[in-house]
Amino acid sequence: MIDSIIDMVHFLASRECSGRRTGTPGSAAARDYIIDNMMRAGIHPGGTNGYIHQFGGLPEEKTGSNIIGVVPGRGKLRDRFILVDAHYDHLGKQKIGLRYYPGADDNASAVATILHAGKFFVEAEEYNNDARRSLIITCFDAEEPPYFNSEHMGVEHFCKDFPEVIERIDLAIILDMLGHRMGEGRVPEKFQEIFFVIGAEKSGVGAILDEMQIAVKNLSPMRMGAHAIPPSGDYIPLYKYDLPYLFMTTGKFRQYHTCHDTAEKLDYPKLERISNYLAYLLTVLAESPAEAFVYDRLGENDLSTLNTLRELFARMDEDENIPKNQSVFEFLHKRFIRDDTNTPSKFGNIKDFLQRAIRQCETDGNLDHNERSKINYLLDVISKYMH
Repeated sequence: MIDSIIDMVHFLASRECSGRRTGTPGSAAARDYIIDNMMRAGIHPGGTNGYIHQFGGLPEEKTGSNIIGVVPGRGKLRDRFILVDAHYDHLGKQKIGLRYYPGADDNASAVATILHAGKFFVEAEEYNNDARRSLIITCFDAEEPPYFNSEHMGVEHFCKDFPEVIERIDLAIILDMLGHRMGEGRVPEKFQEIFFVIGAEKSGVGAILDEMQIAVKNLSPMRMGAHAIPPSGDYIPLYKYDLPYLFMTTGKFRQYHTCHDTAEKLDYPKLERISNYLAYLLTVLAESPAEAFVYDRLGENDLSTLNTLRELFARMDEDENIPKNQSVFEFLHKRFIRDDTNTPSKFGNIKDFLQRAIRQCETDGNLDHNERSKINYLLDVISKYMH
């Protein structure tokens, strides 16, 4: 099955798609290819015109095209939905010359993942007679600049044009940038197993994720609180609808939004493992009780973020570039943390801070604003180390 993931990414990142910019022939080629794969997987059309949901009103009189597929559920849960999405548009061609932005990791990797997982979900349906939610598989258009974080995004048009569907979505799962290798060979191999799952504290699905920590061999899904990273992605417009969501990503990387985000750089075994994890998660969520999807707008969970940070720093202990007479915490402190008034570096040893903060969360629930700012700074240190 890994071959199909490789084929999908390579086609979507090819010159035939030329960067998949909204409203271009390359976007149309990508759209046709994705729809063909949905049909082959047994995913039904769910748009206003087959699989396609067109929308206008974009700058330069462009027209966007969301792709919407459905896997019908069963029984009393059939009219409730799990939405899983990966935007398929990218930056198109460079203004000068013949170069284009392949967008292999951003976001062909996630498109291939949801199509692969969707096929597994369809096949699992054939052997299951229990009541289960329907699955909506979307590939939204117009997510990249100049549309990003604006009313022009494909997800905004989806929410506006399908209000009856929005009311019946129990959870949205958004995937973005899943396939690159971290650190370009400079970090321990255990880091290549990592991807992040963000936002579980906004509903009751955190307990489900915790039970699936070791569901797929050589894969480490790590939870983080949504407040720990800047809002980004197709899940942002869902805030106003009070929809529970999960955001899955491996984060940005050195080739982000460059012409070097090419298909050969991706870790395809990891993409297959993430796809298998997603397929398994979807089968569990499709049958989960309604209480798991109650939205909590103010839900926060610093403890999950701190536990993830502790695990990340522990994995750094395997880094051969760190001198044997120096702890990973000392190494990072000297390399990435500047002792000046513009950083919260005065909290001292990173390990001590994490231990103290975890104890505080276990006692009081969450950190205060000052302590939480230190989490954000440590995440920046982690990002510099990994990418």
